[in-house]
Amino acid sequence: MITTTIDLGGLAFEDETRAGWAFSALTDWWGQVDDKTPVTERPQGHGAFPVSRSLRSSRAMAFRAVYVGASQAALENAVDELSAIGAEGPVRMTVTTPAGATWRTVSVEATPFEDHRGRKNGAVAVDLVARDSRRYADAEWVSTAPPDSGGGLVWPVVWPAVWPGGGSPGRVALVNSGRAPSAPMFRLLGGFSSALITCVETGERIGFDRPIPVGSTVDIDVAGRRAMIDGQSDVSRWLRWREWGDVPPLSTRRFQFDVAGPSGSPMLQGRVFPAWW
Repeated sequence: MITTTIDLGGLAFEDETRAGWAFSALTDWWGQVDDKTPVTERPQGHGAFPVSRSLRSSRAMAFRAVYVGASQAALENAVDELSAIGAEGPVRMTVTTPAGATWRTVSVEATPFEDHRGRKNGAVAVDLVARDSRRYADAEWVSTAPPDSGGGLVWPVVWPAVWPGGGSPGRVALVNSGRAPSAPMFRLLGGFSSALITCVETGERIGFDRPIPVGSTVDIDVAGRRAMIDGQSDVSRWLRWREWGDVPPLSTRRFQFDVAGPSGSPMLQGRVFPAWW
């Protein structure tokens, strides 16, 4: 019975197999990494000066991959496929266990191949680095339109009366069920002349002060502090206030959506990936 699997850039590894890729010795996927905050000793007192927060270092990981093939040629082709993953940039690495699937964006540092000496089975040491040491779980987008007061009841009324709906507050609730802070992501769907996203709990604001036509989309990456329109052009210079904030662990943050000059059906989509150390 397979209890753990690895997906590295689309290539799957099982914890046991009779044919194909298997892995063993997955190290440093779980657990905490070093605190990189410098320790400054008190020159004339006990201990060191206190710090207000810890800052975590990047994470180095590794696992041992073993390929079981039908021939030496099949083994060499499999190693070529593995060597191409991450060669031109970071890729997603997902580890699935009975507790669920979590992922990190990793750089593949090296995949040295042990001498196979004509055999059809071989081993590769896979060394990886995650610049962000946290691991994440996927999450769905949550959507809202701008606030709507709803319809009222017209008088005189015929009883028994049927009361109309109460409208919408124009908010999305983003839940971080993990145990590490995680940056939210937002998507603005036009049209409008400007938009404002406000965190209800903290008052932090992110504004976008540029007209966006119906059919266009602006993605706001809180972690990267930037905005892109239609996945093509950087429009970060039109961001206003820029009061960036994470969703704390085991917490929910609500975000209010307001627009000026609405046209069509403007929408706000938001999501936050639950995060763990």
